[in-house]
Amino acid sequence: MADEKNQEETEPSLASAEAADEMAKPAPTIRSEFDPLGWELPVICKDCDQSFTLPYRHFQPGVVFHCPHCRGSFVPNLPMYRAVREAFATFYGKRQRAQEEFARDGSDLDKFQRQQASELEGFRHALDKLARAMRPAGKMVKPKGLAAMFT
Repeated sequence: MADEKNQEETEPSLASAEAADEMAKPAPTIRSEFDPLGWELPVICKDCDQSFTLPYRHFQPGVVFHCPHCRGSFVPNLPMYRAVREAFATFYGKRQRAQEEFARDGSDLDKFQRQQASELEGFRHALDKLARAMRPAGKMVKPKGLAAMFT
């Protein structure tokens, strides 16, 4: 009987502790699509040819990134940085101007959303193309073992 009372007393305190933990957690922030903190850049490892993404805000010349697949290094150079910066600035600048113009005009929402979606798909395609064209500085790792037979 005493155990049941103790259990009943601890259950509400656990529930209130969980509720306090939930309230203490910071609310997830919703970022604007024009906030560079949320932008990601697809890249392709020069060693294993696997794709992965990097945060745009960290993509600068000389910063060393490591492939999550093979741990190979990826170091952007200045021409790569300029090409990526130009691609992002051009796309998001044009997109922001289009949204401001739509807000002023108030034209067809469905047509505007289709146009924005197609432009976003084109931008993703351009980023993939740019990722395949970018060759960072660094020594290429030669395949070893069984993988060397198939290259």
